[in-house]
Amino acid sequence: MNPDYLAESNTNVFGIFGMILGFLIFMSAFYPISWQYLILAGIVGHLSLLVWIFIAFIPDLGWNKRTVFQIGFNQIIWVILLVVVFLRSVKVKKYIQTLDS
Repeated sequence: MNPDYLAESNTNVFGIFGMILGFLIFMSAFYPISWQYLILAGIVGHLSLLVWIFIAFIPDLGWNKRTVFQIGFNQIIWVILLVVVFLRSVKVKKYIQTLDS
């Protein structure tokens, strides 16, 4: 292996994968009871991306309007919304189980 080799990554592949995953998480909000694991994966993904931003980008970029907007609106608000949807789906699933009993 050559340590000077910089692998070229096709950003379109990552973008398409992210859009498909984002669309599935969006669709899971309409029937969250059966998609709880996908919502949980979205929460974990946003939290890991938040940690990655703090580790990889904040030391280079510093705190400015763009980084605060990225962290505030794109990460924290989505984590809060996904947690609310996940907790409501757990509550509804428990309620449906009590109806079946």
